[in-house]
Amino acid sequence: MVEARGVWKRMRNGSTTVEILKGIDLLVPRGQFVAIMGSSGSGKSTLLGLLAGLDSPSEGQVLVDGVDISHMAEDRLAQVRGQRIGFVFQSYQLIPTLTAFENVLLPFELNARGDGKARARALLESVGLGSRLHHYPVQLSGGEQQRVALARAFVLEPPIVLADEPTGNLDTANGQHVLELLTTRQREAGTTLVMVTHDPQIAARADRRIILRDGMIVKDEMVHGTAAEGTDSEGIAWLPIGLGNASDDAHPDAGSR
Repeated sequence: MVEARGVWKRMRNGSTTVEILKGIDLLVPRGQFVAIMGSSGSGKSTLLGLLAGLDSPSEGQVLVDGVDISHMAEDRLAQVRGQRIGFVFQSYQLIPTLTAFENVLLPFELNARGDGKARARALLESVGLGSRLHHYPVQLSGGEQQRVALARAFVLEPPIVLADEPTGNLDTANGQHVLELLTTRQREAGTTLVMVTHDPQIAARADRRIILRDGMIVKDEMVHGTAAEGTDSEGIAWLPIGLGNASDDAHPDAGSR
């Protein structure tokens, strides 16, 4: 379970204070898949970073399985992140001097006891990279690198996985493949999944979708894996899966993030 209570995030820009998030209240129960959407600058990636403990709120609390991580000491926070949160970045964030196998194994070596080699190998095989274990990131395609990143996120079997535009740098075919792998792994493991996305077809797969605007939640609704064609009150178009790609104008993040 991950929760935000009255979360504000403010940043200084010269003599001006910019309010990025404004009083966010959010509870994501165990096992739920939540898609967070919104236009560029709405605060969705900032919110994801706060939920991951990568940043601290200016005001309010962030709780991971009931533990307040808002202003936790860095060494303890790193331990909580390592053991309870997996993160999938849009830009993969693989270490270039490590092989695919070593990248997946790294969280285990940093945060767990015992030998994680068998699990790392099994995860890479499960995402179709059993023959690429000893390849370096530069030797892998973008889709393959993101599959390595997925395996890395799940190697410690974290109860929570957070994903920031995990298909954003991929073509349609690779994006669909990565999404299928991510959602399949989430269902099988019963993981809580919170994903930032601009793609309405991805959001249609979620249990719940949340829309941010100007740092506030303006829509929070259950989806249950389906979406009706049309637009919501924010003008964001929704298409049922299988009806083709929505136009860029239908993407709240079209053109930039």
